[in-house]
Amino acid sequence: MAENDSEHHYRVLFDSVDDGFCTIEVLFDDDGRVRDCRFLLTNPAFERQTGLLRVAGRTMRELAPSHEGWFDIYGKVALTGEPARFEHQGDAPGGRWHEVHVFRIGAAEERQVAIIFRDIEDRKQAEATVRASEAQYRALFDCIDEGACIIEQLPVRPDGRRDYRYIAMNKAMQAMFGIADLSGRAIREFFPDEVEDWYDDYDRVLATGEPIRFERESEPQQMVLEMFVSRLSQKPPRLLAVMQDITERRRAEEAMRRSEERMRALINATSDAVYRMSADWQEMRQLDGRGSDVEGPTVRWMEDYLFPEDRARIRAAVAHAIRERRPFELEHRVRRVDGKEGWTFARAIPIFDAKGEIAEWFGMATDVTERVNARERQQMLNHELGHRLKNVLSLVQSIANQTFRQADNLTEAAETYSARLISLGRATDILTETAWADAGLHSLVQAGLTSVGDFSERIRISGPDLDLAPQQALMLTLTLHELATNSLKYGALSNGAGVVDLSWGIGSDPEGEPQFTFGWRESGGPEISAPSREGFGARMIGRLLPASFQGKAELRYEAAGFEFRLEAPLGEVIKVRG
Repeated sequence: MAENDSEHHYRVLFDSVDDGFCTIEVLFDDDGRVRDCRFLLTNPAFERQTGLLRVAGRTMRELAPSHEGWFDIYGKVALTGEPARFEHQGDAPGGRWHEVHVFRIGAAEERQVAIIFRDIEDRKQAEATVRASEAQYRALFDCIDEGACIIEQLPVRPDGRRDYRYIAMNKAMQAMFGIADLSGRAIREFFPDEVEDWYDDYDRVLATGEPIRFERESEPQQMVLEMFVSRLSQKPPRLLAVMQDITERRRAEEAMRRSEERMRALINATSDAVYRMSADWQEMRQLDGRGSDVEGPTVRWMEDYLFPEDRARIRAAVAHAIRERRPFELEHRVRRVDGKEGWTFARAIPIFDAKGEIAEWFGMATDVTERVNARERQQMLNHELGHRLKNVLSLVQSIANQTFRQADNLTEAAETYSARLISLGRATDILTETAWADAGLHSLVQAGLTSVGDFSERIRISGPDLDLAPQQALMLTLTLHELATNSLKYGALSNGAGVVDLSWGIGSDPEGEPQFTFGWRESGGPEISAPSREGFGARMIGRLLPASFQGKAELRYEAAGFEFRLEAPLGEVIKVRG
């Protein structure tokens, strides 16, 4: 009974393990070479991983001929009893990796072996990922311009001194110190006189895990290094150290401090104002340039040079520069020596002492009053241009609405709309040339009549040099286009004999006030009559144009020819040149 229980337990284990398992009988030929293998027993995991079902009694050559290359391994294990272990990837594309363990079971003459194979695909992928990651980090480590090394803490030496060993060192560090790759060597072996402060910092980073950044002079190499040290791992105790040689920068800072007088002479030769401020900006120590010299320190510089409403903003900018230890930059108003308002662009840099603390600030203030005024003028022009553009777009929308709303034929309406826009565009070109100031009436007349072709001999133009405001210029150009188009279709320009008299002038109204008159008179054309309905052209000529001039218009459809007359006060929209 106990034996049956043991067999049962074995069977449960055999069926439940995740590793594939099978036993085989190795079949030899008369020459002692393996000719095939016969499956004796398999577990469910074997069937899941191989896809081979009910294989007991069948041979490998029959079921898995690709395994023939393994026959020698199985034969050797069956004959010698020495187990074999190896890793194998399936032959199919994307085949999975397995770890295979082969060992003999039973007596040697039975020629039986057991095979256990474990799926290690996930492990193999993880290993490949780690290798790729290590290669990427190594490439980054080797290509950065800063010197870098990985160091590992060593046990305290017999003489009580601490030491670290180089684990890796990039090429930039080797070039910086003029040494070969010291990986695997102790630091003190090559830098025996390194001060203990270095090791204090290393030990602190290892103990706390908090990275540190510091500057320190390396006396053996006579270099000043900016160091960044961070912990990589505690077990093993390793650090990453990245360093940059800032020796030249330090020398430059020292040279700048020594050359203060020479800089002062250079600054005094400029046309801008130059100043020196205390570390906290409470005191102006010096102000030179443009007659604003301050011989001695003053704490009233804000009251003397800044407007009250600007002081809070300037104080905030100063506080930010002090806190960040970076240059102060700000464009702000100032009170000039003559008391007038001006604008300046101020920039000041912090000057550090030997301990790295801000000692004072050197600054320069450039007069940018003209630039600020020009910018404000540009903003005003942009605003005005936007206003003009909205008016033009509104006019375009009105033209579109009126043209297509009353159209009987879309093709004809599209041609009419296009011609009206072209006329509007020509007027806009004229206004653009004058920066949207007043436009000459003679130029506007030519723009309005261009769309009807060359009828210069049949349109007699007369009138003084006048300028129109932008909105009135656009409206008059569109009106002229409508008058000329209608004349070409129905009026004096529709035959070969008709003429048009186009004239304008300055006169007086019944009250004696200056008055602008504009007239279009046709003759020699076919007989005409008033239209049965009011289209866009009639609305433009009879309503919109006089409304824009704050005047009045008269349209007469005489048998002899069409007549149009506009009367309007000069006001601000019509100006006489000269």
